[in-house]
Amino acid sequence: MLKIERHQRILALMQQTNLVTVRDLAREFATSPITIRRDLLELGERGLLERTRGGAVATQEVIAEGSARYEMYSYAERHDQQSLEKAAIAECAAQFISDGDSILINAGTTAHALSQALRGHQDLNVITNGLTVAAALGQSLHAHVYVLSGRLDSHKQATIERPEMDRFPHIQIREAFLGVHAVSPAGIYMRDNEDAAMNRAFISAAHRVTVMADHTKLASFASFRVCQWSQVHRLVTDSGADPKDLDHIKQQGVEVVICG
Repeated sequence: MLKIERHQRILALMQQTNLVTVRDLAREFATSPITIRRDLLELGERGLLERTRGGAVATQEVIAEGSARYEMYSYAERHDQQSLEKAAIAECAAQFISDGDSILINAGTTAHALSQALRGHQDLNVITNGLTVAAALGQSLHAHVYVLSGRLDSHKQATIERPEMDRFPHIQIREAFLGVHAVSPAGIYMRDNEDAAMNRAFISAAHRVTVMADHTKLASFASFRVCQWSQVHRLVTDSGADPKDLDHIKQQGVEVVICG
């Protein structure tokens, strides 16, 4: 297991339990206590945990980083975070979409940026669960927009289906373009299981999958994995992303596109 993946999983465990021990982590990851102590030291230096005798406790930042932290910010506030990077990523991703394409775009601020970058495209068929995505594309006379039904989540500006759903048997599209909460060499992640389930359904409906994630997503963590990189064809990110992390992802057969 790669170090960055191990760190991701340690932080996810700490969101759930607050306290971890070297012994339990060494057993969980089938590695040595020395390796785990080194991991905890590095995470402590980043301010993500506090060392204790035999283990560590989560800082308030880590405890809040899950859904609670996400809920602290309104959609408008999240829209303003890394807005330049999101716009650049959207422009890059839009280059892989041709006039007449049938695509799926999920909900979120990066997805919204992509919808704005597509206004010059012609005869698009777009399926989405993102309300701001639909609103942006709905201003174009050259896009046919289909909004998926489901429960309204006003905080996410999205419709959400039931979390146990794993596919859309009635939908088949060329490519899904997905914004996510976190990225690691182990795959792509969302902060809650409902979002993860929804995006797994999107992936099952698509022939190809493009993930859009600014560099902060590569340094973030979230608890629920959507999929491994074997199910993703392309990652579009910005120049602030750590080259080592991108190399690990490339080695898994993913095309990495760096914008800016």
